[in-house]
Amino acid sequence: MIIEFFGLSNTGKSLLKKELEKKRHYTLKYENISLKLKIFNFLKYIFKHPLNIAYLFIKLNTSHLANIQLSPKKTLKILRMRNSYLVSVLSKSEFVKKTKQRIFVDEFSLQSLFMIVNHKSNKQEISKIIGKLPRPDAIVLFENKKGLRHKAYKKPHPLKKGANHFPGSWISHSYAREWMKIMEHNFEETKSIILEDYSQNKEILKDINIYKRKVYVHKTSRQ
Repeated sequence: MIIEFFGLSNTGKSLLKKELEKKRHYTLKYENISLKLKIFNFLKYIFKHPLNIAYLFIKLNTSHLANIQLSPKKTLKILRMRNSYLVSVLSKSEFVKKTKQRIFVDEFSLQSLFMIVNHKSNKQEISKIIGKLPRPDAIVLFENKKGLRHKAYKKPHPLKKGANHFPGSWISHSYAREWMKIMEHNFEETKSIILEDYSQNKEILKDINIYKRKVYVHKTSRQ
């Protein structure tokens, strides 16, 4: 069973993953997979789903933040980041579906929506995109109050000069603020889709006494 962590930045996804690893639960450590295997899995996904690949990358590369003027160099850097993110997600899907045990995955299908769609979208468009992405069996939904998240985002980043913890602030602070507005909007739209297509299941994480999180299982999945 593939269980995806889904939520905005600074809602506890990485923290929970670390706690799960300490307790020896199976989590995907994508950074430990060889580059050769990552490329192989991505090519395998292309071979199996060529139309989905075409749709997703066209959608990604034609969706941009409005009213944000960036230099060609920064624009290219953003496109490289977004495309490589989607490549990694599709490669991950080939890797995780081979496992027969329960596996927890972050930075996966639903999370890639924040990269694919860089405008305020709606349920119809997001549903279509989700239909082209690999589907997790279950979703752990992460939420945190907007005020708390934004307070944490404003703290200076320890590794990136001039940046803070707003995603994309290494590009520019105006870019980061605008991107966050779009992500917050699209998160709510995606959340409403999850509540329709998935049903809450309290038994899946019964053995994980860490945080109280809502877990949703796809209505067509075997529970």
